Amino acid sequence: MGGEPRRGVIVAAILGTVFVLAACNSEQTPPTGPTSSATASASARPSASPTPVPSRDPGQVALTKFFALVTADGFDYQATFSGESRHTVNVVPISKGLLQVSGKDVRVRATFRITGITETVEHRYVGGKAWIKYGPTAWARLSGFGAADSMAAFAAVHAPPDVAYLGPTKVGGKTFYSVRIAAAIVHPVMIPAANLTEESVTDSKMDVLIDANGRPISATATITGRGRVSGQLQEIIIDLNVTFSKVGQPVTIAAP
Repeated sequence: MGGEPRRGVIVAAILGTVFVLAACNSEQTPPTGPTSSATASASARPSASPTPVPSRDPGQVALTKFFALVTADGFDYQATFSGESRHTVNVVPISKGLLQVSGKDVRVRATFRITGITETVEHRYVGGKAWIKYGPTAWARLSGFGAADSMAAFAAVHAPPDVAYLGPTKVGGKTFYSVRIAAAIVHPVMIPAANLTEESVTDSKMDVLIDANGRPISATATITGRGRVSGQLQEIIIDLNVTFSKVGQPVTIAAP
């Protein structure tokens, strides 16, 4: 769950005051008669300049709002996604992906196409318990699948260092901001291959596009994992394009 501390931008104003010192004759001779000697004196005024108002980088402001949003209790949202899962000898297209999150409860559904056969897989994580359903088969418990394995998009964001700020991005003439987090919204256990076992996630990253209010708009994700295919250990790389929707709107997820 890598991240980089943000760099705040503070503009400091330094006002300089210039003093002009008057030079005067070292000999003090009292004036005689009505005429007095002119004493050279100069009064200097400090240079006046406007004081800049301290400001923050709007990207940092958006980042702060994003962190507060995704770590709030009971944060609800949805997302759709598509992509592919790359294996040693084949590529498995992923379509019709749906992610729903309500607090810590999660629902993920996606369709996989393997050797010309499509199958829809659904996963639910409710109240600390996990289930999975492959195609027409019955729901089954996922033993050993806990909070650390959550497929929620922001489950790995707990502290500010868990979010790395990547900078501003222009999309359609509008300015958005990119942040990077760890996220595995599709765990390799979702892949409906009968000869795939011992699935795990070894690394993940999601680059999220957020608006000025910190709301997630879209993302690209790469989930790296591994599993045994017919007993042989192989790497699995899942690439996804994600679009967020209904951010902050109530979502209901029930146990199967």
